[in-house]
Amino acid sequence: MKPIGKNFQQFWAQETSLTVLLVVLAAHIFIIIPLGQKTVFGQVIFLFFYISLLVAGMFLLLKNPRLKRITLILLILLAAGIVLRSAGFAVADNLTTAFYCILLSWVVLLRTFGEGPVTVHRIFGAIVVYLLISFIFALLYHSIFLLKGEIAFKGLSSADRKEFMYFSLVTLTTVGYGDISPALPFSRSLANLEALIGQLYPAILIARLVSMEFESSRTKKEK
Repeated sequence: MKPIGKNFQQFWAQETSLTVLLVVLAAHIFIIIPLGQKTVFGQVIFLFFYISLLVAGMFLLLKNPRLKRITLILLILLAAGIVLRSAGFAVADNLTTAFYCILLSWVVLLRTFGEGPVTVHRIFGAIVVYLLISFIFALLYHSIFLLKGEIAFKGLSSADRKEFMYFSLVTLTTVGYGDISPALPFSRSLANLEALIGQLYPAILIARLVSMEFESSRTKKEK
């Protein structure tokens, strides 16, 4: 009987792990964060999915030996940010998580666009990166709010994370309802950058996946 740790390593080495990561991330962004953290139960559920996302990402990051130490340091900082509640630690926690998600996005992209045929799991991996982009910007927006206060954004109904996650997704998809808007030069520039990424990423993604599928089909025919 194989050790549990070995089974976990084998699972996260497979492309199906990208699908699991997408499920955890989508549940966190579209279900858990919108519910808010006003009650103790809400806080517990939020932390559960938050930690699940971090752990799932950790397994992918640890496949690269160079990222092992960085990942462990980031997890320690994240744990400190969760335990020690203050504006300063919240900002540090947001920035640390954003950096963590950037590393995770890089690893997922490497696996998504690696050699081999285009599978549904790889497509899910590309969606993971798209959602991670929105999550990263939501963390940055929240950090700006913590540093600058209510003058950073107009139209916020609360200081909850769900407000910034909603604004980030609206900006990334360039829907632009206008109910929440950035009010400072830096927050506006950040929103412009996210909107630009939101337009370019799908176009580049589709072109790359089509190219990979074409090359894979041609290789099969030659064999």
